[in-house]
Amino acid sequence: MRRIIIIGTALAALGLAVSAYAATNNTYTATDSFSPNKAGTAKSPSPIGFKISLTASGTNGNRTAPLTNITNTFYGLVSNGKAFPTCSLSTIASLKNDTSCKKGALVASGGLTAALGPASNLLATAPTTPCARSIHVWNAGQGKLVYFLYGPPNTCGGLTTGAVGPFPATLKVKSGTLTLDVPIPNSVSFPVPGLQGSLLTEHLTFTKQSIKVNGKSVPFFASVGCKGGKRAFSTSFTAGGQKGTVVGTPAKCTK
Repeated sequence: MRRIIIIGTALAALGLAVSAYAATNNTYTATDSFSPNKAGTAKSPSPIGFKISLTASGTNGNRTAPLTNITNTFYGLVSNGKAFPTCSLSTIASLKNDTSCKKGALVASGGLTAALGPASNLLATAPTTPCARSIHVWNAGQGKLVYFLYGPPNTCGGLTTGAVGPFPATLKVKSGTLTLDVPIPNSVSFPVPGLQGSLLTEHLTFTKQSIKVNGKSVPFFASVGCKGGKRAFSTSFTAGGQKGTVVGTPAKCTK
């Protein structure tokens, strides 16, 4: 098991890091960027948005082994979901879509690509069908998020919106670090009996947004500090019981 850090001077200047982690069964990369890059303080939090881009690939001639968890950590960030509109997992699950959710509850959007192939044969040479799904991430209350995948059948082997149900994620702050923990349910990796989805890419944009509460502007995500003018962050992937962590080069923060 080894880790390879790949980063250019120009990317570092932008506060954006590209890293790679090679594990026994998968290889991962992660790219993160933040906007704006203000550090903020607990008394004067700075609204912030960020982008996450991930890739996964198999090793030893295999497709990507199914992921069971993706975790992102960000130093100096907090979330204020309690102040924003919500959309519950049960609401999306019962309707098999998220069109009834209030716009103000949407905190991130993006998409993923994957290869659908036989679950009994992970060899890269096995026949596969490409799959592309859009992603919505909804606020479900303080520290709670709901992920929902959607898209037309012709972009994912005939799977319709709602065929894969919504699934929960959590936001927690400990020792000054915000952790976004996204357990991946079997229904995502195995959407149809006998088929396994191998993740190839995923990208999400968590928007910078605020809401007025008693005349005061409250951001959904806020920066309340950095260390030495830098923001540490990382992405961890778990597949087949193995965890690989991509540690990004700390992003620049300004006062």
